[in-house]
Amino acid sequence: MLPLRALVCCLLSLPVLAQYTIQRATSPIVIDAVLDEAAWRDAPSMGDFAFNWYKAGDKEQTVAKLLWDDEFLYVSWYARDKHISAYEKQRHGPVSKDDCVEIFIAPNPAKPANYYTWEINAIGTMLNRNRSDWYTGGPTWEPDGVEYRATFHGAAKKDEAPEDDHWIVEMKVPLRNFSRDAAHTPPLPGDEWRLNLSRIGGKTNNQLSSWSPIPPPSVSFHTPSAFGRVVFSGPAQGRRGGRRIRFDPAEARAGAELYNRSCTMCHGLNGAAGDRAPALGAQRRYLRSTSEELFDAVKNGIKGTGMPGSPLSEADVRKMVAYIHSLRATAVDVEVPGNPANGQQLFQAKANCAKCHMVNGRGGILGPDLSSIGAERSLAALRAAITVPKPLPPRGYQPVKVTTTSGVTIAGIVKNQHNTSFQILGTDEKLHLLTSAQIRAIHFETKSLMPADAAAVLTPAELDDLLAFLSRLARSRR
Repeated sequence: MLPLRALVCCLLSLPVLAQYTIQRATSPIVIDAVLDEAAWRDAPSMGDFAFNWYKAGDKEQTVAKLLWDDEFLYVSWYARDKHISAYEKQRHGPVSKDDCVEIFIAPNPAKPANYYTWEINAIGTMLNRNRSDWYTGGPTWEPDGVEYRATFHGAAKKDEAPEDDHWIVEMKVPLRNFSRDAAHTPPLPGDEWRLNLSRIGGKTNNQLSSWSPIPPPSVSFHTPSAFGRVVFSGPAQGRRGGRRIRFDPAEARAGAELYNRSCTMCHGLNGAAGDRAPALGAQRRYLRSTSEELFDAVKNGIKGTGMPGSPLSEADVRKMVAYIHSLRATAVDVEVPGNPANGQQLFQAKANCAKCHMVNGRGGILGPDLSSIGAERSLAALRAAITVPKPLPPRGYQPVKVTTTSGVTIAGIVKNQHNTSFQILGTDEKLHLLTSAQIRAIHFETKSLMPADAAAVLTPAELDDLLAFLSRLARSRR
């Protein structure tokens, strides 16, 4: 039997493995390094990164999240960074000398040494390796079908700048890349994988941090024994399944008065952006979103930032938290006047929304699916979408008119465009695949196909009914 001291030393030397449950994505995800989808907002953070070999400097945290569906594993890193620099442009180049993030994925928990890596710097240069025992392709690896985006994606370089605050990397990886090692692709609910995420700094404040801690004496991120455990969840609940933001409207109104009286030295009036602090209700990603996190930030301040603690009572702080929730609430979180049943009829007929938009499998396909729009957009955003003209067509919905060399005219929207080919979803709801050689003329329209005349087409009462219907669209994923 080991002496007590030796036993304690052995236990202390064992890695403390991080653990995380990967939720299923609750809404479509566009890989654009913005992270504004409902799925990302609802996904839990993986927790603070560990600074394994810390010596000095600011410990700038990274907020990482994972999601999955039947086709993809989704990864996001939100890196707080006051000194962002990146210069490596060569595919598979030494991106670790720049500000970069990395993920190590071992799909077979019994063989963590069989792992795959993605390393991406702030300007979007990627390095991949495959350390599986079956791989014979050399020092680098070409994964299949990966899509990713960094905040400064495609820039020639990123120099440090006074306005540096954070940068983001967002990625989706087809699950088929892991079929040689994973027990199931796609995974079954309850399947466990091993992985780790890490981050390396640039020229200034070059910190090394990882999600799952790496114990001494190891000095490398490539330490499979320290990879954390992740479990794939079953069907995730939507906002109506218990994750909905709840706040008392009366408390929110009282909190608004407290906020405008106490917080506008830094934040803007009514939750807008201020000279020294961000907007509290903008369509953006927030590091603190739960009532507990917001209460702590308001009451105790945020260490390492200019956010001070508040002398307000706990009751008043909770009123302010309710107010912040009201600023961020999606349409399904608030009471909306109007008759949803009548709004559904208007959606199908008088407002003609169903011509382009689908709800729960019924409707057109030219516009976005609105089956969960009430859980993804605020009431103000919904109203603006149908009443305020857009200066430019939204991304992914660029109207186009094409004349082919055979004299056929096709009107629709561009879904994909390459140097030598176009994929156009026509107003006939057919996908037209055309090479450049087949196109005689092409004209990109400057006006969105989305009308913004609901206020003119509908009476005020009908407009309320339509908004009431849209606000209730929030799929339950029990």
